[in-house]
Amino acid sequence: MLKFVVFLLIVGGIFFISNTNGFLLSHKEKCEISVFKGGSDFTGEKILANKSFVPYLKSIGATAKACKVKVHVTDSYKQLKTPNEFVLTSQMPLALGHAIQFDLKDPKGGTLCNKLCMVSRSWKTLPDAQCFINGVQKKGIKFTEPNLLDDGYAGKLSSTEANKLKEATQKLCAPKTKAPKG
Repeated sequence: MLKFVVFLLIVGGIFFISNTNGFLLSHKEKCEISVFKGGSDFTGEKILANKSFVPYLKSIGATAKACKVKVHVTDSYKQLKTPNEFVLTSQMPLALGHAIQFDLKDPKGGTLCNKLCMVSRSWKTLPDAQCFINGVQKKGIKFTEPNLLDDGYAGKLSSTEANKLKEATQKLCAPKTKAPKG
C-alpha cells in the first residue's frame, strides 16, 4: 500500500509540474554576453562576447603570445538600437557575440598589420602576422578578410535562424530601463 501511495505522489508531482509549464522549476533566460578580460595579449576595445566564444578567445590569446603579437580589438559584440535592426551577413557573428574585429600590433604596441594590410593580403609576407593567422585557423577559428575572427557558429545557421537568434540575444542583453514615474 505504501508503495502505491508513493507511486501516486510521484506521478501526481510529475503531472503537476508538467501542467504548470515547469513554473516551480522554471528558470529565466539570461544574457549570454559578458566582458572577456583577455590579459596582455589583447589591446583596444573592451571585448564583449558570448560565453561559448570565450574558449576561442583564449585560443586567440595563446596564439598571439606564441607568435609574439598583440591582438588589437577594434570591435566585438555591440548592442543594436533595436533588436530587429538589419545586420549584414558578414557582420552577423559580431551581432551574436561570436566574433571580434582586430588589427595586429607588435610587442611594443606598434602597428604590425591593420585592416588595409589584411585586405591586401600583406599579412602573408609578415612572418609574425602569418604565424598568427595560420595559427588561429589551425585551432578551428575562422579568419574572414579583412579582419574578422569568429567561431563559424553564425555560418552554420540559415539567415532566418540567425536573425531570430540575433533578435533574442539583443533583447536579452538590452540594458534594463527603468519604468517612467507616474
